[in-house]
Amino acid sequence: MESKTPESYTAVRRKSSVVVPAQRESNTLYQNGYGTQLAEEGVLTLTPCETLYLVETGRLSVLSEETRQPLSFSDLLLSFTPADKLIWTRYLVFRDLRSKGLVVRPGYDQGIDFLVYARGDFGKRPPKYLIYAIWEGEPKTMDELVELVKLAQQREKEVRIAVIDRRGEIVHYSLQELNLAEVKDLTDGEEARYPRQTEP
Repeated sequence: MESKTPESYTAVRRKSSVVVPAQRESNTLYQNGYGTQLAEEGVLTLTPCETLYLVETGRLSVLSEETRQPLSFSDLLLSFTPADKLIWTRYLVFRDLRSKGLVVRPGYDQGIDFLVYARGDFGKRPPKYLIYAIWEGEPKTMDELVELVKLAQQREKEVRIAVIDRRGEIVHYSLQELNLAEVKDLTDGEEARYPRQTEP
């Protein structure tokens, strides 16, 4: 979905959102699987993870609505943290999936962090995977896992638990009938173990 020659876009950090006001830029980003378009305003609203990823990869410059000064990756991360204490966990998983060329959308309120489309499905079919992001060793109850399986069955999707280990590597597990088994990478069939991501 990504363009081979990345463009640079401009967004504005408002009090509670990040928007891309230029319609052409909004349309391009939306077609590549980013953001939510607000028809009445003609702008695109980006999620915190989308914003951080585009800034880190050099494709987005975010200006403060108040000062009109550019905000750094660290500035944005700090500004997103009060509203989402798990933003860093979610961002690591988002970056990992998006860097593999997968379209990643916000998840459900029921604890699902992301919805992920199979390669080539965006705009053609519904998302295939429900992604649940956790750190290695983070305790989870059996009831929580049962609810994830039920939700996936109701939505006719597959659950993937993205576990970030102590070295920063991300391993994806399939959750079906409470049997955990390491699965293949969602993009190329390789084992879902990736090089450590360096914290900015």
